[in-house]
Amino acid sequence: MTLSGVIPGIVDAHVHFYDPMRSTWALSRFSHVSAMPVIKRFPRTALWLSGLTSHSSETRLMIDPSIVRSPYEPAQYGAEAGGVRRVAGVPIDAVVGVESHWGASGSATSETSFAETRYVTGLRFGRSRAPRLGGFVISADPTDARFGDNLDEQLRYTPLVRGVRYQWSSHSDPQVSDSRRVAGVLSSSAFLRGFEEIERHGLVFHSFAYSHQLGELDLLARRFPETTIVVEHLGLPVGVFGPVGSETGMTAAARAEILGLWRERIAMLGARPNVVVKVSGLALGLLGYGRETSGNIGGRDILAQMIAPLVLHVVDRFGPDRVVFGSDMPVDRPNAGIDVVVGALLDVVGDRGDHLLAHLFAKNAQRIYRIE
Repeated sequence: MTLSGVIPGIVDAHVHFYDPMRSTWALSRFSHVSAMPVIKRFPRTALWLSGLTSHSSETRLMIDPSIVRSPYEPAQYGAEAGGVRRVAGVPIDAVVGVESHWGASGSATSETSFAETRYVTGLRFGRSRAPRLGGFVISADPTDARFGDNLDEQLRYTPLVRGVRYQWSSHSDPQVSDSRRVAGVLSSSAFLRGFEEIERHGLVFHSFAYSHQLGELDLLARRFPETTIVVEHLGLPVGVFGPVGSETGMTAAARAEILGLWRERIAMLGARPNVVVKVSGLALGLLGYGRETSGNIGGRDILAQMIAPLVLHVVDRFGPDRVVFGSDMPVDRPNAGIDVVVGALLDVVGDRGDHLLAHLFAKNAQRIYRIE
């Protein structure tokens, strides 16, 4: 199954672009000895992507730190995306850049958020093999007193700002990375005041949280029915495929419980017409592919078999008009390249008809992010 004759090109709605030598990423958590060669070579290397702790060389985000040792910009993405045409029959036409969490101690200030926006929108998209930039999702904290001013400034600078990403992930497992947000933050008065600014500007809200937190997102979706809310990475059921951290998904029974809760939460959110699920992070280590940070997926066939129950449940609950493809490159690359991810996803949904394929791989992203 290919997309030839279905759409002229794919919109990849979740790609991170960065340069470790130019960003303002912090080093506050780099305390393990194995991180020192990286620090010495790139003293401003991305903590968000590496997440090393003093207790283990395993990353808390289950991400291979090697991916941050060199820039990931349109040229690098274009070179990797060249293989997509072979498996999908069409190229990548456009991308939506998603923030790579510039900022001190793991949180982006208005200044660092704006700096990242200037950096990404100034990259050389649409040249050689690189696709065009269809939009950018910034990092910003709605509880920040300057949140509204920050949005105004960035929107005046570029019309490519399409949404706000908020990382509010929290997990009881101490070895699973979280954003250290206060419980109930989505219902706080400070957050709701900030969210009104997102609504006022007609922006998309990107939620990065774990599956057990999705009940809070349901309440937010009901309170702001006119604002599109994007649930990233299938809602992130951490440990659904295997052990993660120190105590998550350690047994078959525990994994069945994670899957069951995730299914319930997805079904609940499916009833909210303003909620969209991003079919992304399909090769993300946090799902539980293995203890190593790379090479845990045996190829396209195995990836398709593993993700099929998740992807099909999302498609069944949200329908063809509220699912969006994103590669999550380069974060997922150590486990599966973009051609493997696209191929596996085609294997899973290829028999669901051209309408779903067109909307999943292009049309929904074009509508949601206003890509011409």
